[in-house]
Amino acid sequence: MKHRDQGMTILEVVVAITIFLIGVGFIAQSNGVAFHYRARQEIRQQMIFYAAGQLEAAIEKIDKPTETDPPFNTFKPDVKVVNTSVDGLPLQEIEVTVSSLTYPEDDYLKVTMKTYRVWP
Repeated sequence: MKHRDQGMTILEVVVAITIFLIGVGFIAQSNGVAFHYRARQEIRQQMIFYAAGQLEAAIEKIDKPTETDPPFNTFKPDVKVVNTSVDGLPLQEIEVTVSSLTYPEDDYLKVTMKTYRVWP
């Protein structure tokens, strides 16, 4: 057996570990980004359900129902009721906009729902 075939040199080991750690770093970074966007999607889905509940409360004329349990206590509802008329039929346009108090600058985490009802 020749002297050169005994194993890897220190330089080869350092290069191999560096390449391995670069790969692990990219995997960890992509995993972190995936968890971040999944969490945002879950918050948005909860906001949609909350907005639907606020819209139902506005239709039933329940004044500003509040929620104290997380994550709903971090949502800010804004309910607008506009009286209008279409072809002589009196309608109310009800619009509910829910935004996040945790991420107020994020437009993705803003949900708007509208509906109409006949008003006397």
